[in-house]
Amino acid sequence: MRAFVVAAHYLLVLGGTGTAAFQPVRIHVGSSSASPLGKDQMQARSSLLRTPVNGAVQSGNVHSVMSSKAGSPLALSSFPVAFTSVANTILPPSASRLSRAFRLFALFFTTLMAISTQLRRRIFYPGLNPDPTKTESLPIGPSGCPFVGTPFFFNPSKRFGAGDFYRRISAKLGNPRVWRYYFMGQPFAVISGTKLKSVLSKEFDSNTSSGVDLMDDGLMPMQSVLFEPDKSRHSFLRRLVGDALTPSKVSQAVPTLQKAAEEQVRRMLSAGPSENIQMAKICNDYTLDVAWRQILGLDLSEEEIPQFEKAVEEWIKGMMSLRVLFRIAVKSSPGYKAMLYITSKIEEKMKKLEKDGPDTSTLSGMLFARDEEDPSKTLTREEVVDNAKILIFAGSETSASTLTNAMLFLGLHQGAWNKLVEEQLQMRERHGDVLTKSHLDDECPYLEAVIKESMRMRTVSGGIPRRTTETIIVGGEQIPKGWLIDPSPLLTHELDPVTQEEGSSHMDPVMGFCPERWLNMETKPSDSYIPFGFGPRYCLGSNLAMAEMKVFLAVLARNISYKLDREDNIEWSRDLTVIAKPVDGVQVTVKASEQNFMSSV
Repeated sequence: MRAFVVAAHYLLVLGGTGTAAFQPVRIHVGSSSASPLGKDQMQARSSLLRTPVNGAVQSGNVHSVMSSKAGSPLALSSFPVAFTSVANTILPPSASRLSRAFRLFALFFTTLMAISTQLRRRIFYPGLNPDPTKTESLPIGPSGCPFVGTPFFFNPSKRFGAGDFYRRISAKLGNPRVWRYYFMGQPFAVISGTKLKSVLSKEFDSNTSSGVDLMDDGLMPMQSVLFEPDKSRHSFLRRLVGDALTPSKVSQAVPTLQKAAEEQVRRMLSAGPSENIQMAKICNDYTLDVAWRQILGLDLSEEEIPQFEKAVEEWIKGMMSLRVLFRIAVKSSPGYKAMLYITSKIEEKMKKLEKDGPDTSTLSGMLFARDEEDPSKTLTREEVVDNAKILIFAGSETSASTLTNAMLFLGLHQGAWNKLVEEQLQMRERHGDVLTKSHLDDECPYLEAVIKESMRMRTVSGGIPRRTTETIIVGGEQIPKGWLIDPSPLLTHELDPVTQEEGSSHMDPVMGFCPERWLNMETKPSDSYIPFGFGPRYCLGSNLAMAEMKVFLAVLARNISYKLDREDNIEWSRDLTVIAKPVDGVQVTVKASEQNFMSSV
């Protein structure tokens, strides 16, 4: 490299006007010498290479090369043949002035690129340079292809599914709690563990949601509490939307949840004990049933139910599609049309509520909510619609995926399923067949442990990115202003020092699933466990989601027994999903249990 730089300097000074014939050479990077390939020429020039002139070149003193030791002028042909050959290769005598100028510029630019890391970053990775006012370094991480970066959504492993990108890169870097990647002109800082909780707790102070920047004009409901960037307005939305999701309001919803779960049990049993059933479909239909029954309070006919469920499925699928992510004809996409249908159903219900008065639905709670700080303030119609849609998205996709995975884990661990069944049978002996939130919360510790363990092993692969509003220091490394923070609950759970095991066996469906760890303070995961997020944007629907999942598993444990179609070589979907799911949707055969109280229904 030294020889290359000296040669470049030499060509710039002399203008490349050498007269020696072209000779192919081999330049040794890291050495100050270059040797011609011709053996005769090597011998002819050997004495010259030992002169003080060569020493002058080695020292980098180009001006001393201009004269010999005796002070007489030195022709270009007297220089080491390597430099002469390089000169004539780069700037041939026959080249025009314009061609020489272009070649000199290219050489100068290439040299600067080789020398300056910051220049390379500025040109090929805009925004990746550090804040010069800070002494801390940037987090380590891959930069990927120039201008494009690292496409994080490509090629997830079938051994883990969605989120595998984060696991692979993190492992290659030594599993730091803060690292970076670059994608489409934007640097991202991936943060996990206690450092993530620290950053999320400072929302609106040093960072805020970038959802509006990243997802506006897509299919996400932007007038929702999830994306609101203003601190005061966000607090207002949380108060009014949260008023419809309090523990007492969720308690009122449990009968509706139980009815929806029992409907899915009837569907499974009607298929017969030899028919394969896809649990992903059952779980998805259940959570969508909860969406239209409880969240929206709709009264759908048998013909309308499949239409509504298909629309929600198409809408959520469209959110994650590359077409929508890159804003390519969004309004003509199937997902956009499905979203319009869902919006129309919400608006129809709102008109009915305004005419007939409130009911027990979550939508009703939001429509009639009044701000406790100023009772004259209510949610706008757009805010009611968008927050209803965000609850459908959060309450169907994530809950359905978690329940699907829970059924896989329980099917692989018959002992855990038996404990869950026994706990439910004991509760039924005490309280009968009707489920209540207080009974599920207070008397079913193993049920709760199963759900928490399922969310520990497969949680959301990432969260809504936050944009730094100022340069922040995390773990001794700077995250400059304007960077996006990519929160990683997945890595937070995987790298929890309380549960972490060599080879990530604690994340393996066969070796890692252990609900009992939640019943012992010594083995219980640390407080870094954050399946519902942390800070000001902690999931408002967490109470409803937990009740929804508890009711479903409780109803199944009381009424069915099941067997997995396959118990080895579990493959995970490589689709871009919020939570990883098995590629086959968890195929099972189901029969009524001996204690099934629904067998005669």
